[in-house]
Amino acid sequence: MPKVIEVCFRFAQPGELPAGRIADIRPGPDGGTIHVIIEPGHATQRLLDEFTAQQASMMATGQWYRAPDTPENRIHPRRVLHAAWQLTPAEAFPTGSLLLSMERPQRHVWLVHEGHASPVLAADMTWMLTKMVRTEIWITRGTGGDTGQDAPG
Repeated sequence: MPKVIEVCFRFAQPGELPAGRIADIRPGPDGGTIHVIIEPGHATQRLLDEFTAQQASMMATGQWYRAPDTPENRIHPRRVLHAAWQLTPAEAFPTGSLLLSMERPQRHVWLVHEGHASPVLAADMTWMLTKMVRTEIWITRGTGGDTGQDAPG
């Protein structure tokens, strides 16, 4: 089973983000944590908490994993090549939820409650996530219709 990656969403400290940026995705020093750092005012704490919880579950269960860069993994049928945040009206969510995760072949879209993230943050996160999944190998097992190709042993 691949190493579990932890994801932590949090607000940036003053001066922590490069000039002109409202978000950043950074690996932790141990390689086992990814920090998603967001400029205050572009998201709610509740959204950051829900993202942290949902992604912790996805990583811990192996629904998502970072795979080694091998020829087989580069063409894996469950490799993610596009990841996005899409702001969505409140009525699309079950009561109390701010996020819905949608998977399609080679795509992963987070539907994000429009009252909890700014449009500029959604665009920035889409750009960063897509860049990340194209430069690294991210595989998803999905929730149905699995090809039978699981994580390397």
